Amino acid sequence: MATADWRTLEGVLQRQVTGERLAHTYRVLEYARRLGRIHGADPDQVAVAALMHDYAKPLPAETLLREAERLGLSVHPVERAAPHLLHGPVAAAQLAEQGLVTDREVLQAIATHTTGRAGMGLLEKVLYVADYAEPGRRFPGAAEVREAAEQDLDRALLAALNNSLLYLVGQGWLIHPASVEARNWLLQGP
Repeated sequence: MATADWRTLEGVLQRQVTGERLAHTYRVLEYARRLGRIHGADPDQVAVAALMHDYAKPLPAETLLREAERLGLSVHPVERAAPHLLHGPVAAAQLAEQGLVTDREVLQAIATHTTGRAGMGLLEKVLYVADYAEPGRRFPGAAEVREAAEQDLDRALLAALNNSLLYLVGQGWLIHPASVEARNWLLQGP
């Protein structure tokens, strides 16, 4: 895996992500490592994806949109209306542009960790579930996802997607079609 060394990645991350978001990142890292061991994911890929998944999270909405356009990313109308959904794709593109992460699977997992997508690979599933259900998450459904994740990662992912979609509907918020497509793909048996 051609990626910057761990100390460099941590330094870059800690200059951009601080406080509770950084604590969340380290909880995701530990939980993703656990899930990766259980389900047979590459430990180096898991570690880098988990460490860097929220690299662009602190960026304001206007900056995320500007960066997405600068980096040549396709911006869905839902992302334009809810730019925080771009923090994964922007992080992946920035990390690739800076030469910090070059592993395509790691970049894909970072890019899709917020919305999911149909056809998710093992690394993407591990990161999505770890981010959703890391032990600091106390919202309804998180414990159920953690319990499922120990045995069946697809079942955990489906529960996380269902919970997220129900929450978004309940709030009256927009839903990214990639999340619906990920759910439908899981229901059809990946």
